[in-house]
Amino acid sequence: MLKHPRRALTKLILILVGFLILGVLPWVDNYAHFFGFIFGFFASYALLPFISFGEYDRRRKIILIWICFVLILGLFGLLLALFYNIPVYECEICKLFNCIPFTRDFCASQNINFKREEPV
Repeated sequence: MLKHPRRALTKLILILVGFLILGVLPWVDNYAHFFGFIFGFFASYALLPFISFGEYDRRRKIILIWICFVLILGLFGLLLALFYNIPVYECEICKLFNCIPFTRDFCASQNINFKREEPV
């Protein structure tokens, strides 16, 4: 067990916030960071070994493991459907989540274009 669990949790949260702040720089994908964090949380809960303190606790943890596996598969399917079948083209907030334009040309080198283009 950890000697100071609140200190360790605070340290991890500060690292997470720091990486999300670095994610507003050009060419750093905040979507990959965010959904990688969610997938990693569910996968670590489902795949890491656990200690049970009785039959009820063991059954509860096995149910939570299956819920995490179902959430991983559901989120993966949802993201695939969003990417291939329902792409988001016109979303100004989505563009700002990946790169905040601190100056006029700060995000111009990314060529982020969420506008729908007609096929040729």
